[in-house]
Amino acid sequence: MSDKKIILFIDDSLMDRTLVNQILVKNGFDVLLAEDGPQGMRMAQEQKPDLILLDVLLPGISGIEICKKLKRNPSTEEIPVIFYTSIDTPKDLIDYASYGASDYIQKTMPPEKLVASIKSILSNRES
Repeated sequence: MSDKKIILFIDDSLMDRTLVNQILVKNGFDVLLAEDGPQGMRMAQEQKPDLILLDVLLPGISGIEICKKLKRNPSTEEIPVIFYTSIDTPKDLIDYASYGASDYIQKTMPPEKLVASIKSILSNRES
């Protein structure tokens, strides 16, 4: 069994999925990719990732609604969620925790910040 942590990334942008996949794999994570909310929900329930990186602006059902559903589902409620978004609202103005998310990261952040946030949340979860 691998000690690699599994990250599920849900984003409708192929470019973002490709870029984030490369960053996470380079940093030692296994990555699952979903291009929309329903696919991401199924994968979360079936694969039980260690963390979910979730785009806020998705077609059909928003990332916020997906996060709420994940947190209401006993099989996925313990999986930490990080919102990953192009919305440039300052982090302190976003009430991401009220939706059940552990963090909120803007897509313009350097890759190191994304990786640091993921590692921090995963290490806090293990302790």
